[in-house]
Formats: sequence, structure tokens, C-alpha cells
Amino acid sequence: MKSHICRTPLQRCLREARLKPRPTSGHFVATALTIVLCLSASCARRQTAPGPSNDLLIVGYDREPDTLNRFSTHILEDIQTCVVEGLTTTDERMQVVPLLATEVPTRENGSVRLRPDGGMDVVWKLRPGVSWHDGIPFTSDDIKFTVEAINGPDYHPESTDGFDRIASVETPDPLTAVVHYKEVYAPYAIQFIRGALPRHVLQGRDIDRAQDYNRKPLGTGPYRVAEWKSGEYVLLERVPHYWRGDAMPKIRRLMFKFIANTNTRINQLRSGEVHLVALVPWDKYREISNLPSIVVHRTPGNAYEHVTLNERHFPPFADLRVRRALIHAIDRETLTRTILDGLAPVAHGPVQPLSWAYTDNITHYRYDPARAGALLDEAGWKDSNGDGIRDRDGRPLSFTLMTQAAFTVRENVAQAIQQQLRQVGVDARVELVDGTAISTRWFEGRFDAMLHWWQLPADPELTLFFAADRTPPAGRNINYFTDEALTKVLYASDRTVDREERTRLLHRAQVMLSDAVPEIPLYSITRLDAVPVTLRHFKGNPTNTGVFWNVHEWEVGIKN
Repeated sequence: MKSHICRTPLQRCLREARLKPRPTSGHFVATALTIVLCLSASCARRQTAPGPSNDLLIVGYDREPDTLNRFSTHILEDIQTCVVEGLTTTDERMQVVPLLATEVPTRENGSVRLRPDGGMDVVWKLRPGVSWHDGIPFTSDDIKFTVEAINGPDYHPESTDGFDRIASVETPDPLTAVVHYKEVYAPYAIQFIRGALPRHVLQGRDIDRAQDYNRKPLGTGPYRVAEWKSGEYVLLERVPHYWRGDAMPKIRRLMFKFIANTNTRINQLRSGEVHLVALVPWDKYREISNLPSIVVHRTPGNAYEHVTLNERHFPPFADLRVRRALIHAIDRETLTRTILDGLAPVAHGPVQPLSWAYTDNITHYRYDPARAGALLDEAGWKDSNGDGIRDRDGRPLSFTLMTQAAFTVRENVAQAIQQQLRQVGVDARVELVDGTAISTRWFEGRFDAMLHWWQLPADPELTLFFAADRTPPAGRNINYFTDEALTKVLYASDRTVDREERTRLLHRAQVMLSDAVPEIPLYSITRLDAVPVTLRHFKGNPTNTGVFWNVHEWEVGIKN
């Protein structure tokens, strides 16, 4: 769907007027008048763009997905969440709640059993009466197939974390899946938050190349993919006979319109060409907060912006003195106060205050360029040739800082970091990469440093990000950081379901991380989600589940 724009090309106006310019003054006047009327009509069409309704809600989305397969994508799964449902999901209070399961398994309800051999069994009871969008029943065979596909040699998912700890899955009946873990795995409740792969569609196929599924996945959710127009949008349509009842979802169609540039995205929100923008950049908050057509929901996020330091790609990052020098060289307080307009507080680690595992009893690094310089001197990095850039053994301390293009706030932060590092003799060259392409780059480890955020799940599983053996595809340790003592503590925190003991271990891990500085935490993410003032039942979400987790409840009402 292409929106009308005011800058209508001359030839288009001429075609619409069915006039050709002729060398007489009268015809030129007629043609000019026609062009003015054409331009005015085009602008009027833009100004009167249809508002949000229960027929169509348009979402301004920051990038085009790499795939709609939830287990393969490297980016947030907002579109997929509307189509493919998990056994559980996370609500607006960061609580794990049942979705396609009838309950969340626990030791108390007898669905989690610790075995004498150190393993664990989790019994999932599936909701009866749920079918895939093609009418085939959703069963425990789909759960078993998903585990075997992810752990098998032929499929290459985004992450195998958690699944690689599963020994087998039993299916005693179509609505029961018994997952046998090799060891205790504390985050089991979100193991199947991405749902399952349809066995009847994908069994025996190359899932990586199953484009019919990867571009138009089969799900059980309230919507299905009607169209994916590459470079423009994904259009979802309401499914008939959704398992929650024919009255849901209330909104007939959702369009995710790809608008990479933040300024363009916000301008289209202002003009009404899009109706909803999740994760509004902080520098745009004042610009839109008083618009009568929208309301901006502010939610403290379980997420943080940071600079990933890829030790494999740029070996100087493996030196603790260099990492500590870099964090001392960045004035994070000034960044958050100025560029972020005070909307995002400084973060000192990966676990945020919303989490039950959070502790502030860790090392805080103050802005101290002198200390940064002293640490670099100690590490042997000195400006030997007087060009302002430190070097060692003939090699300059110079690396590329990759970040998402067209994300104005992030570009500004990257440039500020570049300037501050230059003041201590470090050359950080900013590289801007398209939002879809950057996901492949980080997954493959093809970068020196990267400015980005992690939006974390409800469960504070740090193992995924920092254990030595959790580099992609086993996890997201894209720092390629190795600390065996930390790895031991992280796995110990995964291998207990005792909340008190796990909290103690995760607090210890946060202390170790703050001392080791494998990455540079910058600030916590405050979510700003701009939605129509007429949209009812929008609840938001602080986790990587995203705001579309309850899209089946959304309804556009009448403005009071």
C-alpha cells in the first residue's frame, strides 16, 4: 500500500490531467492550474488518511524481518507473536502465564520433577481444542518434533539454548508432552515461549530453505500472514474461528509498515499514515507527547543499551585494562541527560531493576579520562608517533563501532562515544548498517564493536549471554568472552530451581561481570510506545515478548 505524497511528479500530474504542454500561453496556464490542483488534492489525500479502526491498524515498524520463522529470526518477533503462539507468554507485570498450555508447570503442581540422576522432567498439558490455521490439531507431537528439529544436524536455528539440555520428549497422549532434561534447567517455563514448529508441514524438509513457511508461517494465533510485500510491509489478517472464540481478535487487519528512518517513522505517526509506533526514540518523546491523537505509554524496560566488545574479531578487547579504560572514557551520565533527554537511566550491568535477580551491589565505573589513559599506558598502548591515536607494536588502537542506520538517537550516541574515546587516544570509526542486515552480522560475529540493546526475557538467564560456550548458535555470547569461573557460576544458577539459591548465584555473577567488563553497559531502556488514544486494552510489556502479546484483546473505540 503506497501512501500519497505531496511531491507528485510533474509527468504524473500531466497524465492525470490528460493534458500535454503546448507552446501557447493559454495551455501553459491551464497546465499550471491543473498541476496546482493535483498537488493540492494529493496533499489533501495525505492529510485525510484513514485513522485507526477495527478494520485496519497500521504499525510503523523499524525494519523488515529477516524471516517470520520464530526459531530462526535474529530480531524481535512482534509480527510473529501475532501469528505463532507459545506454550507460555509474559504479561505486562513480567509474569510467565500459560497460553497454549493449560498451566505453567511447577514443582508445587506436580508438573516439575527432579530426578535422582540430576535431571529434570517437565510435564506440559496442552490446551484442548487448539488447531493450526489449516485446521490440523495442535498436539504434543509438534512439541516433540520442534525439539528434535532444533537439536538435529539439519536445521540451523537462531539459538539452541535450553533445547540442547533436553534428552528427549515423550508424548503419552496428544495433549501431554513430557520433556526430559539432562540436567535441572531453571528457565524451563519460557522454553517454549516461541511456540512450536508444525510437524505435519515441516517434517522431512529443509527448514532453513522452507520459504513457504519462513515467509508465511502456520500458527495458532489470532492472525495469519495475508501478504509480505518485500521492502514495504507485512499484512496480517484475522483468522476465522480463533480458539479463544469468534469474537477475537477485534481488529480485522494489522499492517506492519517498514520505515527504517526514525524521523520518517515519527512524521508518519504525526500525519496519521501510521497509527502505532512501538519503541519510540527518546529524542522524539517531547515532539509527540502532546499529540491529541495518540498516547505515549512509558514502561521501564527489562532491557539495556550497551557496547558489545568482540574479542575474537578485535583481540585488544581481551585485555581487561583496555575494557576498563573504555568504560572510564565514556561519560554515560551526560549521554543520558542530553541525547536521551533524561528518559533512560545509566545502567551498570545486564540485569535491570525490574528483575527479581537485580543487585546494585556491583562495581560502578565513573567517567574518568585520566584513569582511562593510565590503564591504556599500563597495557602498552601509547601515542608513539604523535598523531593522537595510541598504538602498540606498530598497530593503532583503532576499531569499527557498528550500529543501526537511520536510528538517529543511536547514531548520535555512537558519534558521542567516538569523540570521547578519541580524547583518550582511541580511534572508533562508526559504521552504520541496515537494521535487518545488522542482525546477520552480529550472529556471524563479523564486527569489532557494536552499539545495540538486548531486550531480555522475564527469566534472568545470564548464561545465554556470558557463558564461555554460549557463542552463536548455542547462545548470544557475541563478546566471545571467556571466563571459566564465571561460566561455572552461571551454569550453577541454571541448575537450581530454588529461588533463594539462584538469586545468590546470580548476584555473584553480576559482581563478576561488573569486575570483568566484557561489554560496556550504557543505559536502561525506558520503553516509549505510541498508540492511538482510541486503542483499548493496550497493556505494554517490559520484556522481549513485546507489546503485541495481547493483541487479540485490542479494540479501537470512539474518542471521547
